[in-house]
Amino acid sequence: MSDGPTAAPARDVGPQSPPMPAVPASELYRGSPRLLRTSGLQHSIGWQDHRTAGAGFVVVRLTRLDAIKVLSRFPLTPDGWESAWRALAELDPEAATVVSTTLAARAEQRRSAAVDTDLVRLRWMTYDGGSGGAPLAQGQLYDLRFLDDRLTICLPATGAAAAVAVAELAYHDVEAADVHGADRGRSSGETIAVVSAVALGGALIGLVVLGLLGLFLGALLFGLIAGAAMVSAHPAKAILRLRGPDLEFFFSTVGQEPGALRIKLSQPLVAIARARSGEPPATAVSAPPDAGTIPDQLTKLASLLADGLLSREEFEQLKARVIAQP
Repeated sequence: MSDGPTAAPARDVGPQSPPMPAVPASELYRGSPRLLRTSGLQHSIGWQDHRTAGAGFVVVRLTRLDAIKVLSRFPLTPDGWESAWRALAELDPEAATVVSTTLAARAEQRRSAAVDTDLVRLRWMTYDGGSGGAPLAQGQLYDLRFLDDRLTICLPATGAAAAVAVAELAYHDVEAADVHGADRGRSSGETIAVVSAVALGGALIGLVVLGLLGLFLGALLFGLIAGAAMVSAHPAKAILRLRGPDLEFFFSTVGQEPGALRIKLSQPLVAIARARSGEPPATAVSAPPDAGTIPDQLTKLASLLADGLLSREEFEQLKARVIAQP
């Protein structure tokens, strides 16, 4: 006699979900979806920027007349990719197996490209928001890899794991790239004036409460508190803005002065200017990505000025800051 209903055998739903592929901004467009594989399949998976639903992953049915019917849509996020892949694997395990080989080949191409030397890598940049449908989460930390001809946006690598690319932007698609933000608060003169005023107030309070001894204790205590508050209340913050034909990204980092970040990005900015003018990327004999010595930084600033990426006023301000640094 049976002890209960017999469980149905597990259905083979194809291979496990592969890592979410990077979706270049150039492949997110209105119209037919960008599919990973179509030849010889009845179903496939890809992505599309839909006019009402927005950017997302899609599972589609393919007909003999090359017509594409979107069966389901999912957000352009890691969770959305997992759901889209599961839907394809359950609907058509054979198609999921075939598409997985395309994904593997695509990942191998990107791994080969990943050996390119970074012009600059910005770690732990916060995505503040933007537009364009890229699979980026507001408030999430990302690593920005500026290569010879493109920017790759990656999830930060942990331990020995490789960085996962979630979006790319070719330099020839960049219409504007600029850095702005707030420097480290007040000047030294303003800081001394504020601390002195607070210390004087503390000295007067101490004199009234404790007499002559309180005069010195009040000045010392209130001066220390005011100094600490001035340092912590005005942290430097740099914001990087990237704009393309149909997208705009904002990334920020706290503790980095905008001028210093602008200097660090001098090589990518020059590469972007070359790409926009139709010039080929510079060879790998360029200067190292670190800021380097003061002459190196001044050379980079001169290149930015010559390429029209800095105004004369900005050049003079940054030049003075470089020369004045310890």
